[in-house]
Amino acid sequence: MPYKILYTADLHGNNEYYKKLIAKAKEPEIKAVIIGGDLCPKGAGTLEQAINYQKEFLKNFFIPELSKIKKDTFIIMGNDDFRINETILKSNKNENIKYINKKRFNVFNKNIVGYGFVNPTPFRLKDWEKFEDENKETPKQLHDYEIRTIEKEEGTIKEDLFNFIKLSNPKKTIYAMHAPPYNTKLDIITSGIHVGSKAIREFIKREQPYLTLHGHIHESPQMSGSFIDKIRSTICINIGSSYPESRLNSIIIDIENLDFKYIEL
Repeated sequence: MPYKILYTADLHGNNEYYKKLIAKAKEPEIKAVIIGGDLCPKGAGTLEQAINYQKEFLKNFFIPELSKIKKDTFIIMGNDDFRINETILKSNKNENIKYINKKRFNVFNKNIVGYGFVNPTPFRLKDWEKFEDENKETPKQLHDYEIRTIEKEEGTIKEDLFNFIKLSNPKKTIYAMHAPPYNTKLDIITSGIHVGSKAIREFIKREQPYLTLHGHIHESPQMSGSFIDKIRSTICINIGSSYPESRLNSIIIDIENLDFKYIEL
C-alpha cells in the first residue's frame, strides 16, 4: 500500500499557508508531513522585537496548529528563522511534531534526517549559515554587519554531512535540507545564476541518498522550469515558494515507489 507524505517549505509564517497545509494533511491518503525550513514570519522593529515575534508565532500558532494534524510532522528551521528560538521546537511536547535538524527518525521503512544550514548568503542573518568547506567562500555582502542570535556553530557543511553517514545508510534515507544542491534545476535565482550548496551536491553525488528535499530558493522552479532534478540516480526536489502570494506550493510523495504529484493549495 502506498505511503504518501506531504512536503512543503518556505511558508514564512503565512497563516493561510499553514491552514491549507493542515487541511490537506488531514486527508486519509497523507501519512506524514515534512516542512523544509523557513517556518516563521519576519517581524519589524528591533532585533529583540523580531525575535519575540517569531517566538510568539512558534508557541502560540505553529505548534498548536500543527498539533491538529495528528500525524508525524517532521520539521527543520531555515535561514530566515532565528535560531535562538530553536529550543521551542526541541522542547515541544507533542510527540507527532518532530524536530529533525541533524537527527534521524524513521518514516515507513526509511530513515529521515534534517539539515537547516545553508551555504553563505549576502544577507545579514547568519544563524543558519556555514562555510561549505575549508575554502570559506562567501558572496559579496549586502550589509557591513551580520546578525547572530546565538553563538556561531563551528564546522562546515562538508563536515556535518560526513557525520550524517554515521546516523543512517544514505541509500535508505530521505534528507530534508533547506539548501538545494549547486548547479541544478533547484538553485537558480532571478539573475540566472546558481547559488546552491556545492557540499550538498557532492554529498548527494557520492552517497546517492534515497531522496533529497530542499527549499530556500523560492523562484528556482520557475526559472528552470522544473521542481525535480537528478544527481546520478538520486532524485532531488525543490518545489519553490509563491510567498507572499496566496498559493501554497506542495508535493505529495509516495516514498515507497517515488511517485510525485505537485499541487498548489
